Amino acid sequence: MGKDLISILDLQIVLDAIGFVQGITLGGLLLLLNRQKYRSSFFLGIFLIFFSLELLMYIFIHPDLSELFPQWYLLPFYFSWLLMPLFFVYTQQVSVLSQEKIKYWVLYPGILVFVINVIIFFLPFETKKMLYFNFWHDLLIWQFGTFYSWLIGFWNLRLLYRHKLEIENTYSQLTSKELIWARNLLIYLLATSMISYSLSYIFNSLPNHTVYLAAMDIIAIYLFSYFGIVQRNIRSLLNEDNGMFKLTSKITKASETMVVDKFKDEALMQQINDYISNSECYTNQNLTIVDLADAMNIHPKRISTAINLIQGQNFNTYINQFRIKKAEKLLLSDVSENLSIEGIANESGFNSKSAFYMAFKKFNGKTPHQFLTKVKA
Repeated sequence: MGKDLISILDLQIVLDAIGFVQGITLGGLLLLLNRQKYRSSFFLGIFLIFFSLELLMYIFIHPDLSELFPQWYLLPFYFSWLLMPLFFVYTQQVSVLSQEKIKYWVLYPGILVFVINVIIFFLPFETKKMLYFNFWHDLLIWQFGTFYSWLIGFWNLRLLYRHKLEIENTYSQLTSKELIWARNLLIYLLATSMISYSLSYIFNSLPNHTVYLAAMDIIAIYLFSYFGIVQRNIRSLLNEDNGMFKLTSKITKASETMVVDKFKDEALMQQINDYISNSECYTNQNLTIVDLADAMNIHPKRISTAINLIQGQNFNTYINQFRIKKAEKLLLSDVSENLSIEGIANESGFNSKSAFYMAFKKFNGKTPHQFLTKVKA
């Protein structure tokens, strides 16, 4: 049997096997690392494990392996109905929208399909083989599962966009809070899923197309594992302000009934400008709109509305303007002789050199060094 097994191994089986082992290991590690403090990462760990189990299913539906191991044919690990919903629940839990009711119901269709697949798995081999090639089984289980995953994936992109807007209107620093990695990986998942569908149903005559799919799966496993471990504490970062997002969520709903008074907002905007300029509160690297609202004794939504409507900016961009002006003064003063660029960034309220460079170039169209060169020319 060993000789027969070795003789039928091909690159797709090897890559899927590597992906399976790595995914189970890294998914288990993620669950272990996050079993206590960062419970929201539970669904990301489960996502990785399910993703890896699906690779095991693809290994044993290989035509040659299915004949050698008929008892493992059609393992009930087709998780297209569950993977995107699991990642959706994860991103909702770690986003600022976690105060909304978590939509666990998106998992229900996947759980139902899993039960159906378990029943099918225990059928005789010939029956399973007949089902696998049946049009209705293919349509209802495989293709509809793919379409459902795309639907949840695009809904997740919308959720992450809402998260991004809320973050920009709440924090003056965005480092590690925007969940950009989650958005990019979600786009990668959607793109590879669409490529997989095209290769399986439209361009299935393309040589070695299953190898390409296996390689993309391994890349996905490593990316999700890496960012899952690096960002496992994202929830603690987002909730560091004592229920701030529970407050802003309620404020957002209440704001829908607010009547906008432009003259009042202009007067309030002037008041905000004066306070920030005089107090230099923008030098606080962790400044939030709630901090500013508490200091001015004004409802945070009133401040947010004024900044959005009068300045045409979000809170992050608005505060960074003051920081850049401060940085320009420091760069042109004698103080710059004793401070590095990073020191000037910190004095201006930026928590990293990279964030400072990005903001400086956004407002001036040049780096700090280019700015100094032009001024001295």
